[in-house]
Amino acid sequence: MKSYLEAKNAKELCKLLKLPLSEAPKIEMRTQLIVAIKRAIERGKLTHSQAATKAGVGRTVITAIVNGNLGSISTDRLIDVAHSLGLRVQLKVA
Repeated sequence: MKSYLEAKNAKELCKLLKLPLSEAPKIEMRTQLIVAIKRAIERGKLTHSQAATKAGVGRTVITAIVNGNLGSISTDRLIDVAHSLGLRVQLKVA
């Protein structure tokens, strides 16, 4: 028996957490940013400290991003970190 809940996508997560479904696109975008940042750090074989220096943020910001502790990290900051790590961020509106 599971002692936890699973969500397969952002819409399911919103339902589980009783958030408005309008939050799903934001969750999806932030998730994609986090995954891309983590991959860039891994690909570059950067320590959190090296990534932080490159991004112009404190090491604790990078550690928080990598660990998914994003309570105080804005989407704008995620975009800035991604960009400083050499990623090209695009918003696609369909």
